[in-house]
Amino acid sequence: MNKIDFDWVKEQLTKARIKRGPGDVAIQLLEVFETIDIPEKLVAEAVDVFARLAKGHALVDSDDSEEVWAPALAGHIKVADQVRVKTDAFSGSLGKIHNGRRGTVIAIRYGDIIINNTDNKSPKLEGAHYPAYHLEKRIK
Repeated sequence: MNKIDFDWVKEQLTKARIKRGPGDVAIQLLEVFETIDIPEKLVAEAVDVFARLAKGHALVDSDDSEEVWAPALAGHIKVADQVRVKTDAFSGSLGKIHNGRRGTVIAIRYGDIIINNTDNKSPKLEGAHYPAYHLEKRIK
């Protein structure tokens, strides 16, 4: 069991000027957290994994360790480049659909990078528009 000092938590939420809604949800999550028996050495990693999954962020970038990816920079992407959506580009249901997906650039219009997915995952993404800052470019 993890002992939570709820007076300290409320003080922190007040000092940080966290709005009531998010603060109440955080307290509810901490109440559940307090009831779970987690070894201290696992807390940081478990909370990090929980936070990423709760926001809909992918945990895995790629299945191929030989690949090298770099942040995509506007003006440095061209048609036929291989790109993937960053694991934390979107949150919630959009994150589950888009984060970590791979594709080929088919067009660039008005600053949007337009791709067709090549990862054989569902749903099929054809003509999906992304800003460059949501993407990584395969460089090897």
